[in-house]
Amino acid sequence: MFKAKAATSIAALALAALALTGCSDGPAATDTGGTGDTGGETSAAAQEALDRAFAGVGSDLSDLEPTTVPEGVNLYVMSCGEQIATCHKPAAAVVEAAEAAGWTGQIVDGKLNPEGFATAIRQAIAGGADVLVPIGIGCGAAAAAFQEAKDAGVTIIGGGGVDDCDPKIWDSERLWLPDMPPFFFTMGGLMADYAFGANNGEVKAVVINSTTNVWGAWITESFEDQLDSLGGGEVLEVIDVSDQETADNSYIQKVTSALLANPDANVLIVPTDSYLETGLAAAIDQAGFADQLTVIGGFGGDGAIDMIRTGQPGITATVALAPTWEGWGSVDTAIRILNGQEPAYIGQSIQVIDADNNLPASGGYEGSIDFRAKFLASWGK
Repeated sequence: MFKAKAATSIAALALAALALTGCSDGPAATDTGGTGDTGGETSAAAQEALDRAFAGVGSDLSDLEPTTVPEGVNLYVMSCGEQIATCHKPAAAVVEAAEAAGWTGQIVDGKLNPEGFATAIRQAIAGGADVLVPIGIGCGAAAAAFQEAKDAGVTIIGGGGVDDCDPKIWDSERLWLPDMPPFFFTMGGLMADYAFGANNGEVKAVVINSTTNVWGAWITESFEDQLDSLGGGEVLEVIDVSDQETADNSYIQKVTSALLANPDANVLIVPTDSYLETGLAAAIDQAGFADQLTVIGGFGGDGAIDMIRTGQPGITATVALAPTWEGWGSVDTAIRILNGQEPAYIGQSIQVIDADNNLPASGGYEGSIDFRAKFLASWGK
């Protein structure tokens, strides 16, 4: 369903892009540096791609309509896996926002596998959840358990994943921007823009494809589509990695073997920074690949941003979301659905961060605006 939309998502960025100059304390997005830079003068096409990657896409929430927070709501968050930061941080943000709204909030741990997802959902049901927000998975990853929650009267609100069940089960996905496909497509497209720009239009990429959830394939697809539209690169190999391989780190050997088999590679696409934070960046460095690769992660994990900030090898850049903004957006969606309203577009910022561009002076990536103040004002808080 999203294939046709993916092909147009990057073209739509020119219409949706926001100059996110207030997003961080880092330098303005003007440098063209990247570890894979081929040297010499950067071409106009490469510079344009870099500019697009650093400018990013997002919303200022100026159209957020007022709503009223229902009282006495018991909210549960199903984290895809508390052991990795890109699951934990948005889950914690949902709890933060729920408590700011006057609700109770609690996390249950999906432990990075379908059995764990189902168990966590059933824990939420047993705990008397009024609202359930799954982080990092789509409906299809735990369809039977989601149906049990629905049958128990739990309102299910997407925490970034999609309701890919047939028929649909969730009460609402969390919406990003109007007339745009899910943000995963934008992530993959911005990865391609950065790879193309940092390597002056000459990309030879190895791509890690996360297989447990549908969004992994979307990032891979949109990277490939945008690279093809830029006309300056090729994908040498796609490596399929499941959540189980992530949980036990067995995927690291698959990745290093693929890099050894593709000595001409100059780009590694990593769909989630959690891989880099939990051993892949170190393995890339230890295997001697760090100096030859532009390594691009995803989601803007705090650990990955720290690694970029301190110059640790094995990571060049990340396509950063604003995970706390996302968490607050899921609670806003829950409030509106409980009130019988249409969900709002929560518009979290997405930008590429590297050592010279958009890098926060400290801490993680919060996005382009004071989203907390915007949501609280709309909730009458």
